[in-house]
Amino acid sequence: MNEPKTLQDILTQRETEILILIAQGLGSKQIAAQLEISENTVANHRKNMLSKAQASSSAELIYLYNNNYYIKNSH
Repeated sequence: MNEPKTLQDILTQRETEILILIAQGLGSKQIAAQLEISENTVANHRKNMLSKAQASSSAELIYLYNNNYYIKNSH
């Protein structure tokens, strides 16, 4: 049986980097410029993080990450 995983366990390093910048109040355009990636790439990472966390907003995503919530059905 798989052990439950927290969001910290299942996000990639880049996703974590982007989540930290979101938590600091940066928008996608600012994040893209800072990380030297496209805004579309930032949007894709956001979408993937929301899906992995089964979250409906960036605020919820940050909350789940900061509070070490376990993710249901994590692979």
